[in-house]
Amino acid sequence: MSGRRARGDGSVFYDEQRGVWTAVIELPRDPDTGRRTRRKASAPTKTAALALLDDMRAEKRKAGTVGKRDVTVGAVVADCLAHPPASWRSPVTVQVYTDLAGHITAALGKARLATLTPSRVERFLAAMAADGYSTSTIVRARGLLRAAIRRAERDGQVGRNVADLAEAPAGTRQRARWFDMGQVHDLLAAAKDDPWWYANCHVAIMLGLRPGELLGLRWEDVDLRAGEVRVRHSLKASGLADLKTSQSRRTLALPAAVAAALREHKRAQRAERLRLGEAWREHGLVFPGADGAPCSRSRAEHGFGKLCERAGLGPGWTRYACRHTFASQLSHGGIDIEVIADAMGHSNSNVTRTVYRHGLADRISAAASTFDQIMSASGTRDQEIPVLVSADATV
Repeated sequence: MSGRRARGDGSVFYDEQRGVWTAVIELPRDPDTGRRTRRKASAPTKTAALALLDDMRAEKRKAGTVGKRDVTVGAVVADCLAHPPASWRSPVTVQVYTDLAGHITAALGKARLATLTPSRVERFLAAMAADGYSTSTIVRARGLLRAAIRRAERDGQVGRNVADLAEAPAGTRQRARWFDMGQVHDLLAAAKDDPWWYANCHVAIMLGLRPGELLGLRWEDVDLRAGEVRVRHSLKASGLADLKTSQSRRTLALPAAVAAALREHKRAQRAERLRLGEAWREHGLVFPGADGAPCSRSRAEHGFGKLCERAGLGPGWTRYACRHTFASQLSHGGIDIEVIADAMGHSNSNVTRTVYRHGLADRISAAASTFDQIMSASGTRDQEIPVLVSADATV
């Protein structure tokens, strides 16, 4: 190499104290402090150090900075958890990402951020898929890693975000379960002598509320005279919380069977409140715990599993089966997907199709049967076939 390098273009020297070759490159001065910053990287040979210097030069040209060579993936993920984004409003969300951080740290925690590659991130995600994790969990793991590296990128600790370049593989997709109408009758029959569960199952199956919305439902939001229920809250780990979106906040008409079950449950709850006296902890909830306080989601899940076993439905059922049943039965009853999406509190029907597609009736076959009817009615090939779209329609 001939000629003198430009100022700030970096150099290589032998560090006698450490016994290694060191590449060093100078970064622009900090605009706030005026301090000069250098990045260093070490290698056992001069040739390897020159290669490191070339990498740092390329990173500087592309990103305008050079990431710290000693920052690890574990450090930036820990920093992201310590200073979570504002969008992580729910304690449940924080816990989910905390659990995912454990997977990332175990696999990549000691890796230096400066040398992390997209292919190594993809190998980590592929290992999660091989271990049986769902697609959504794998996507969330990549999202957490991307958010952590983005923060490091912002602070000049790394020149690029390799998680942006990594593709997330498809994971294990758990098939949803829902009840057929025979199972619905068996479930309600098993709950008949327990007004709490009898009303809870009616509301869950015939209104499609989420498990948290059920436990967060208040009597002031139930109008038995008008025959409607206003869904406005959900029970979280931190307590009762307002629903976040306008689509989730909805008002639903009460089927007669649901209204009757709620009336009976309200009478039984009033009697239980009188029996317990001062031991009753009033929260105004439709489905509280035995003492009137909010019922934990785990207790409700456990109780529902026991109810399904008493009904002869077998093990493995969760309360979400009721919500899937709501979507499935409405779809097979001919209700439009947009109406189902509104009733379920989804932001749009794409969510309904994606999450509940196994239970939704397949309408594509209707086109075939329609043409069968048309051709059968026409009798001869010369007869005009009815037009299925308007003449000015865009097909």
